[in-house]
Amino acid sequence: MAAGIIAAIVIGAVVGVTVLLLSIPLDLSFRLGTGERPAVRFGLRWFFGLVKKDSARPENDAGRQKKRAAKAQGRKRGLHDLLGLAGWLPDVWPLLRGVLRRVRVEEVEVDLVIGLDDPADTALFVGSLRAPALLLPSSSSYAISIQPCFDDGVVFQGHARLVLRLRPILIVPPIARFGCSRSGRRLLGDLFLRRWRRKR
Repeated sequence: MAAGIIAAIVIGAVVGVTVLLLSIPLDLSFRLGTGERPAVRFGLRWFFGLVKKDSARPENDAGRQKKRAAKAQGRKRGLHDLLGLAGWLPDVWPLLRGVLRRVRVEEVEVDLVIGLDDPADTALFVGSLRAPALLLPSSSSYAISIQPCFDDGVVFQGHARLVLRLRPILIVPPIARFGCSRSGRRLLGDLFLRRWRRKR
């Protein structure tokens, strides 16, 4: 009797801690920087910033270049698997839609200067980019500046940053529904089969 009570307390504590951890917001950031070497950066923040991960900055290190070349074949295999799973998109779409509905845009920062060869094309293109920005709510979290450049030549300078916030516990229901569905079971089986064949 006492052992059962202790086991129930331990299980309840584990479940409670898990729910608490999954309720802590997860922030995903994406940054695009322009210049001579445009770069896309990815950042992750969780547990109030105590857990964080940032994508490595590009370097001119020969060892890093060799490491990237050594991983090229693995990336090609991953791309081949991804293309092979493209047929599953109609089945996976309900899962993606359920997850995206629970993602909140926390911050948008855009500061770009854009110019094309033709000033008329520049005005039309910049105007088409500015129009959606007018639909965003007036808030300090949204700072968007897109300026045209009518000088000769193509100009694309500046940076853009997007921060998304997600509470992991909110995506548990759509993931569980998909995993229990027929399509989810078939997709997981296909993934395991592909990985098993690749290891042989």
